[in-house]
Amino acid sequence: MIKRKKILVVGDIMLDKYWSGEVERISPEAPVPVINITSSIDKPGGAANVAMNLANLGMQATLMGITGKDDANTQISRLLKKTNVTFKPLVDPKIRTTTKLRITGKNQQLMRIDHEDKDKTKIHKKLLTQILKVMKAHDAIIISDYDKGVIKPIINDILKSASKFNIKTFVDPKGDSFDCYKNAFLLKPNQKEFNAIMGLSKTKNDFYNKAEKLRNKLKLSALLVTQGKGGMTLFQSNKITSYHAEQKDVFDVTGAGDTVISVLAASISSGKSLNTAVKLSNIAAGLSVQKLGAASVSQKELSNAGQKQ
Repeated sequence: MIKRKKILVVGDIMLDKYWSGEVERISPEAPVPVINITSSIDKPGGAANVAMNLANLGMQATLMGITGKDDANTQISRLLKKTNVTFKPLVDPKIRTTTKLRITGKNQQLMRIDHEDKDKTKIHKKLLTQILKVMKAHDAIIISDYDKGVIKPIINDILKSASKFNIKTFVDPKGDSFDCYKNAFLLKPNQKEFNAIMGLSKTKNDFYNKAEKLRNKLKLSALLVTQGKGGMTLFQSNKITSYHAEQKDVFDVTGAGDTVISVLAASISSGKSLNTAVKLSNIAAGLSVQKLGAASVSQKELSNAGQKQ
């Protein structure tokens, strides 16, 4: 059982939209399929999905970031009210809330349309001030960085302050440099993100050496590299642990990383060991990819899945 804790989520807040329908013909205007939309659904995405995952696990989650003054922000607020997430966005009327529209037909994603204003907001310091005011009231902090330019400029300041208050920080990274994540408690890149920073590994030992080099450089307590069907590998001081993938049928990988970082932070902040937390997050990832879109996992689902092993 994961005990209820207060966890602060800061990062890139998005709205995920899903349109699905039937594809029966090709357009006479261009060689593209004609999709007759039969259903649509909106879900909180990015950092908002992380917060929703935490709430579904029974955590007391607070979400902070920057959004636009638009319908997408209103919709995210409405959706999060149903999940008991405390939503404290800093609204910048000069930008659009990041929105991702995925269009599917016959269970296949045909197109994704993004609406975003990357690197355009200029109110980072105001956001940092608000974060620092509430930081001490939380047991852990998750930084959900999708490299949209909202959170990156203040990540280093957040990590430094959290370290002063002995608050563990969990980072889901993105971008062409990981230097701003120095002194985080745990960094969780996927294999593609890791390779973009450290280069492709020729052998398993090469991968291990590069991972340990990165962990030491950034002064991390732990580095967890998620590897899809290859499972996960955890790097700690003088210790490497591999975990086999738990998923059987992969339907949609959207938001699986959000589920992993949520379960990690919730488990560790409630007193579980890092090894146990990674095992639980691995099970959660396996459950997440069997659902449509950015999906969360409950403690009951985790418990049932764990008993079947």
